Parts: sequence; C-alpha cells; structure tokens
Amino acid sequence: MLTSVSLFANGFVTQFINKYGEEDRPLNNVNIGKTMLDKMAANTEDEELRSAFKELKSIRIVSSEDAKDSRYYFQKANELIKEEFGDYEEVVSVNERNSRISVWMKREDDKKQDLILISLDENSKLSIITVSGKIDLKSISRLSGTLKNESAAPEEKAGEPGSR
Repeated sequence: MLTSVSLFANGFVTQFINKYGEEDRPLNNVNIGKTMLDKMAANTEDEELRSAFKELKSIRIVSSEDAKDSRYYFQKANELIKEEFGDYEEVVSVNERNSRISVWMKREDDKKQDLILISLDENSKLSIITVSGKIDLKSISRLSGTLKNESAAPEEKAGEPGSR
C-alpha cells in the first residue's frame, strides 16, 4: 500500500516528512483538501481562479524558514523525487544565482495530474508544493500568488508569544 501512495504528489510530502523530517529542523505543513478548495472557489470573484479551484483535489505546502535547514531539505527533496518518483517528468527548472526551482509533473489523463514544486528562494526559504487534480499551469501560477498572499497574513503575528 505504501508503494501506491508514493505514486501521487500528496504521497511525496508524506514520504518526504517521514523520511527526512527532523524535530530539530522544523517544517511547516499545510494541507488544503477538496472541501476547502470548493469554499475558496465559492469565495473568489475571479472566474479563472474559481475554475482552477474547482478542478483541484488537494494542495499541500511544506516550508522551512531556516536557511541551513532549507538547503538541507531542498537537497533531500530533489534526491527523493529522483530516487522514488521516476514516473514524474521535470517540466520546469530554474537555477538562478540565489534561487532554485524545479517543477515535476505526472499526467495520468486529461482530468488527473499531479505536480510537485520544489523551491529555494533568494532568502534560502524552502517551499514544497504539491497539487493534485486537473492542473492548468497558467491558473496554478496565479493561484500560487493568491496562496502566498493569504498565508502571509498569519506571519504578521510572528512576533507574538507562542506564535512560532
């Protein structure tokens, strides 16, 4: 059963955390399921985003803000995808001076794709985003901006006691 789970993008996050997650190297993990995606679709006025939300089955986001930990996890995530997710094809790779991004995709049919994005930004912050469902890359690009803006709001409270 573990083998069949590892074939899907969400399985990547689970396997990554189970294999490499360390208590002294904390990871943030956000799961957005179909019910929440449907609610997000109902609450947006942008027709393109609404359509994209409705077609998705799930989104998972794993991140690390510590630069040293992020570089370690970035390397491990790329090792894992190459070792155990051979049915994914790298569709985008960006290697700039201070940032790296790789996007891997598995297309099962026109209605079911899985996408894995592994990113190390200019501030050495790690993001791993997995998306499952009918994926329109143009919409996903716009969606990632929406998710970043929505997830930035809680970070404003980072200075409050107990927020970390």
